[in-house]
Amino acid sequence: MSSFDRIAGYKKEKEELRALVDIFKNRKKYELKGATLPRGIIFYGPAGTGKTLFSEVLAEECSIKKVNISISDSASENNICRRIRKAFLQGSKGKTPTMIFFDELDKVLPNESEKYYSDRSKSILAQLLTLIDGMEKADNIVFVATCNDYYDLPESITRAGRFDKKICLNLPDCQTRVAILDKYAKASPTRFEMTTESIAKLTGGFSPAALKTLVNECILVSDENNFVPEGVIRAKIIEIKEEDIPTERSEQSYTIDAVRNIGAFVVARSYSGSDYVLTVEEDKVSNGFLDAIIENADYDYDDEDYDEDDCEDDESNASAVFSVCSKNDLLAAMTALFGGYAAEELIFNKIYDNVKVSLDAADDIAFKLAKCGMLGLELYYNDYREYKYSERYREKLDDAFFKLKMECYEKAKSIVLKNEALIRKLVPVLIKRKSIEKAECEELIVELGGLVCA
Repeated sequence: MSSFDRIAGYKKEKEELRALVDIFKNRKKYELKGATLPRGIIFYGPAGTGKTLFSEVLAEECSIKKVNISISDSASENNICRRIRKAFLQGSKGKTPTMIFFDELDKVLPNESEKYYSDRSKSILAQLLTLIDGMEKADNIVFVATCNDYYDLPESITRAGRFDKKICLNLPDCQTRVAILDKYAKASPTRFEMTTESIAKLTGGFSPAALKTLVNECILVSDENNFVPEGVIRAKIIEIKEEDIPTERSEQSYTIDAVRNIGAFVVARSYSGSDYVLTVEEDKVSNGFLDAIIENADYDYDDEDYDEDDCEDDESNASAVFSVCSKNDLLAAMTALFGGYAAEELIFNKIYDNVKVSLDAADDIAFKLAKCGMLGLELYYNDYREYKYSERYREKLDDAFFKLKMECYEKAKSIVLKNEALIRKLVPVLIKRKSIEKAECEELIVELGGLVCA
């Protein structure tokens, strides 16, 4: 059994982790190419999303020793610095590949907004930077950390050369919630009256840890026949929503996600008046039709985890979406995805890692256009027959994709610029509300000055 089986869902994030494992397991191959191995890796995202689990899988798959830097909230500055030095010294001894692991790094470092630049936090930061920079002399060490509030970390530690690889673990989307619920529910003989798909639709905002708790709570109250009725499941969902949904995200983190989602929403809304809920919690363009296109654009029937019986509904949904989809619909979806990128560029004058999911989804749409022949037969591409295509053909396709994405980005940028005032006014409202239903949002848009369409 692979260590990767411990992680349910999070398909794209697992692919990133697999790529890291390959680099560390085949380091000589990459060194011969002239590449430098990552010295620092950080897993970040809301509490309970599996950041520590990802670090464990990395260590297990690469068969490397793991040295933990264990920090208590009451530890003194000297005590923390001593433990950090001890961990790096222990890791540098001998030639055994070693992971130095620091959990919840953001709890002891000063933050970017300088809300608590205490002498204690500055001393710990200085100690850590000195030791990380000294890792160049010990090529058997990799520094791995987790944090909730990545955007509050000082830039001196997040810059390239210290953390070369950053993997964001957001709260799971619906598909990932199904996979997580399946993992825990199928490990028990207990029968649930509701399907995991139905439960997943009711648990938006739940972390993997909260989903595990939900399944366990239901099992504990199952009847003598190991059965959990729908009423009990719904009651437990409400109970956990009221008590256990993570609330540790910083205001800055919410602001960054709000800007991205509102930017995407403004562009999507200018193309389509489909039903929607404007949300800050998930990667959405907040448009029912375009979100369905985006969600199904990467649908892969050749996926190693694909199960024909379990995925029958997904297959029919994907077919339904694309049976009524035109090239313009797909381009509108791609343009909406770039709306979040353009909005961050405009509001912050820089781009954050939270746009990665959107950029990946834009790539998926570009491939879907090629697979459906919508770019013309001269650019038709079926990746299941990848070995049959020449390097020149692939370069031609890459050039076409790049041109297409730049055109969509420029359209998105134009719409975002026209609606800058609306975006700035909507951000604080969405941060406070977390989600806004369509009817109320439409009234709010009018009240704030209206939307300038494409």
